[in-house]
Amino acid sequence: MWRLLANWCGANRLCRRCDAALSLWRVFIVIGCVLGFVSAWAGDGVDQTSSTPDFAVIQIKLTPTHQRAPISFTVKVAETERQRRHGLMFVSHLPERHGMLFVFESEAPRQFWMKNTQIPLDMLFFDSAGRLVNMIHAAVPFSLTRRNSIGPARYVLELNAGAAAKFDVQPDAQLLFPLAGQ
Repeated sequence: MWRLLANWCGANRLCRRCDAALSLWRVFIVIGCVLGFVSAWAGDGVDQTSSTPDFAVIQIKLTPTHQRAPISFTVKVAETERQRRHGLMFVSHLPERHGMLFVFESEAPRQFWMKNTQIPLDMLFFDSAGRLVNMIHAAVPFSLTRRNSIGPARYVLELNAGAAAKFDVQPDAQLLFPLAGQ
């Protein structure tokens, strides 16, 4: 069948040049299959021990509503692409009033998921001025469901699930600037 379909040069039978080209394509197909199998077997390439990036740790203040005093949180700062990609993956415990602050260069719609994240999280999306854009409550661990900001956001604060309700974070919440250590 291959020889009939590969009659590229118009001869009644397959010439040596066409036969060599067909053999080369077979080699490429075999190599592609092997590489595909190896990459699928290797998983997503994230090794939780060797590829964990270093994060700066800072104190931030969040005013949950304009009628309340600011609340301090200790957060790891994810400001590089590698840090943002890793996030809180493989973290099995997050102490109370601890979290991660994702810092982006500019405002844009943001999308997060919970792949390899072992704990449920609240996600708070903030604009450049520190105003709350929206919240996601109790994102499910290991979920590939996309969690989106409803508008442009520059900062995303991840806290333990239930923290937003516990500290009564309201739509008028404000992330206070300057961020300590920034």
